[in-house]
Amino acid sequence: MPANPRADQSRANPSPRLVRAPSSPRIPPQLDDAQRAAVEHRGGPLLVLSGPGTGKTTTIVEAVVSRVERGKIAPEQALVLTFSRRAAAELRDRIAARLDRTIREPIARTFHSYAFGLLRAEAARRGEPAPRLLSGPEQDLVIRELLRGDVDAGAATWPERLRPALLTRGFAQELRDLLQRAVERGVSASDLISLGRRHKRDDWVAAGIFARQYEQVSALREAASYDPAELIRAAVALLRSEPLALQAVRDQHAFVVVDEYQDTDPAQEE
Repeated sequence: MPANPRADQSRANPSPRLVRAPSSPRIPPQLDDAQRAAVEHRGGPLLVLSGPGTGKTTTIVEAVVSRVERGKIAPEQALVLTFSRRAAAELRDRIAARLDRTIREPIARTFHSYAFGLLRAEAARRGEPAPRLLSGPEQDLVIRELLRGDVDAGAATWPERLRPALLTRGFAQELRDLLQRAVERGVSASDLISLGRRHKRDDWVAAGIFARQYEQVSALREAASYDPAELIRAAVALLRSEPLALQAVRDQHAFVVVDEYQDTDPAQEE
């Protein structure tokens, strides 16, 4: 019978195997009385006051782990909202390490990531294209084009002292920031104009007039495109207008934690 050269080669050069190392026991951290009170709290909402270095992250991790280990919730029923991707990644890793298991759904997410997920799921349910998040440079491009149009038309709506700055990159970025802060706080273009007139701020009046232009242009772009501030408001609007979507979210998340709650803006809080 002829020899099998492939078999001979396989025996001569065995394939490497990756084997999971046995996991070491996960030792729970020692909690102080205040941390233990927060972790063991049962019932309605709880506000935890703490400063830097006081063990906030450990408390959040243990609050989730405690409920999972007691069988009160499945890991996927916990939701931790935080402000940065780095903080969300750290929380996910620490919770998974304490539970010593792989978790299918991301427990910790940023506000924008969670809002985007809600809108994407709703679009899929309706058979619509997935939403798209506009980047800062994309928004700046639209704003600078509109400002150039204002300048070409004489910039009559802008205070004279601001006209030399209208075509600069820095002015466009500052204007974008102002428009986003207004959206986060539920301040419409008309509100901004009224506030400007009430407080004798002609720059706010001009920005409000510009905001109306920006809204008109935004209405003509792809229906499922959002800037970061609009993303949160759109998610809030979805939950307010779609009772089934709201109920699905409530059924999905039995335990919710908001990290750095004092930094939330009105849209995120809502």
